[in-house]
Amino acid sequence: MREKKIPTNEEIIAMIPSKDVREYLIKIGWQFSEHDRDILRRYLKPKNKADYESVWFDQNYITLPHPFRKGDIVAVYGKDRRKKPLIGIMWAPKSDEDFWIFDKRTKNDLKGFVDFTDVATTVDFLSPEDGFFRHGHPNPLWIEYAELDEDSAEARFLRSAVKLQNGNGSLEETDELRSEYVASMRKGRSY
Repeated sequence: MREKKIPTNEEIIAMIPSKDVREYLIKIGWQFSEHDRDILRRYLKPKNKADYESVWFDQNYITLPHPFRKGDIVAVYGKDRRKKPLIGIMWAPKSDEDFWIFDKRTKNDLKGFVDFTDVATTVDFLSPEDGFFRHGHPNPLWIEYAELDEDSAEARFLRSAVKLQNGNGSLEETDELRSEYVASMRKGRSY
């Protein structure tokens, strides 16, 4: 019987789709355990369907540090990077300290109980249809900082929404920018 090869920490980090998460893990010198590397390898580079289906994050808590904090404007990609990403605003965590407090509390409180908190973070996604936000829990492996045209209606609206989220904005201004954003999205569509 052939022994399964567990990738090195560097090999696992290189497999992570998000360049921003990869860079952050390298910056902080993060070391995944052998168990975590095995789970991540089966998720990111499964050898077959059974290999992929053997990964249940809700039964395998993995700490996945990421650089995204409340108020960051992010893009969430799927496995097909040719598709337009979902754009949104991070809701949690507020700081590095909050991330580690939540991670420690989750590990201690769950003690092997089923969870999904390690592979999900909170993002409010911007709907191009109506300019409202939809709450979601994407996996940080697929999140990157959004690259937007800073002068676009989308970027102006998102920056205003972040200010509002932080208690520094104006509801009237944000609503006006939302209307401009929706109008720009409708204008950009070809029917």
